[in-house]
Amino acid sequence: MSSLEGTLSDDGAPLLRSTANTADISRRRPQGSRIAEWYETRSRDMLALTTVLLLLGIGLGMWVYGTLPTSDRDEHPHEYALSTERIRDHLTQFLDIAGKHNNSRSVTNGHAASAEYVISQLNAHGNCDIYKQSFMSPVWTVHKAPRFSVRAPVQVDYIFETDFQVMRYGGQSATVDNARVAIVEDGGCVADRVGNVTGKIAVVRPSTSCSLFEAAFTLEQMGASAVVFVRSARFKTPSTARVRFTDWKEGDPLMTVPVLSVTHSVGQLLQTAAVSKLRIDIETNTSVDVVKTFNVLCVGREGDSHNTVLVGSHLDSVAAGPGINDNGSGSASTLEIQLTLARIKFKPHNRLVFAWWGAEEDGLLGSRHFARELAHGWKNRWASDVGVRWEDIALDLNFDMLASPNFIALVHNGTDAPKNARTGSQRIQR
Repeated sequence: MSSLEGTLSDDGAPLLRSTANTADISRRRPQGSRIAEWYETRSRDMLALTTVLLLLGIGLGMWVYGTLPTSDRDEHPHEYALSTERIRDHLTQFLDIAGKHNNSRSVTNGHAASAEYVISQLNAHGNCDIYKQSFMSPVWTVHKAPRFSVRAPVQVDYIFETDFQVMRYGGQSATVDNARVAIVEDGGCVADRVGNVTGKIAVVRPSTSCSLFEAAFTLEQMGASAVVFVRSARFKTPSTARVRFTDWKEGDPLMTVPVLSVTHSVGQLLQTAAVSKLRIDIETNTSVDVVKTFNVLCVGREGDSHNTVLVGSHLDSVAAGPGINDNGSGSASTLEIQLTLARIKFKPHNRLVFAWWGAEEDGLLGSRHFARELAHGWKNRWASDVGVRWEDIALDLNFDMLASPNFIALVHNGTDAPKNARTGSQRIQR
């Protein structure tokens, strides 16, 4: 018995076993496949991690509420059912999908195709009620490197990504030439203290009194042609933070004018120069497009719906890559756990709901939408649009980047959770 199996055992009997040992999997690995090299260093890690996941998916919710079966565990076939081969097959499909969509599975690239693949697997083998929960997501794109220059009193061309950055969701494409500068005090949080910024580039140090978006949007509404945030001296590089409501939803405003970040040294030069003579050029080639996307949910038909166990992972990737680890590994594992339980006709004590979130890389927007719909349903005393009620969810298990090459199976420390979720998180951790 491996040390992992011993950790997952009760009275000396392993709760879960994989279908093959790591040597068997190594021999059966598809030679020459595009993920063979990737899998070489991660197969053992994935084997351990998916074993832990299956334990969590079918047992932890029951354990928390005192209903985990305690007898005849070794007689159940699900102990041997989970296959890393099938998880790897799902990853291969995700990689193929990315290859057909600009090498990405982001919201505007391969996410929809990835979701349809998950749905096709659930329809064929999943034994659950499948929902596509639609929502809107803003997508930020930089089409070409921006330009930021001081024209007067002397010409200085600053270097993109070294001296300055266009902040994420920092407006649409724009050209601002020979613009005057307004030095904004108090972080730009209070309109009455801003002064005249109409037609000017507002240079501001961020304040803890308001968010970056609140400051930038206030300045835009007051007529600023662009906003430049000066980074603190403790940071050596400009910021790429989002300039948007954290929990953005359809109908919320977005920035239109350019929003840039400059290093502390650049900011010092801008703020100490003779403002009356200072002139700046800015050119950005960016877009913020609001697009429709969706979550996929697989709502179990059996088990106690009042003690629902939610098992989720985000399905989308960043625009810059296929996301096979982040988070194809979590999505593929979540999918295979669900399919395995359906295949062995597992009868859960508590209802299981599996979720594949969309637009996570754009700010956790899919899971936030799901939670918002749950809260709205709870407030109005009806189930959400996916047939799940807020008060029925006992716990949520989130699986992210399971193939990270650190060779350690870890869970987040429950004591670091937000205060209103700390007690439950610590209970799950134990």
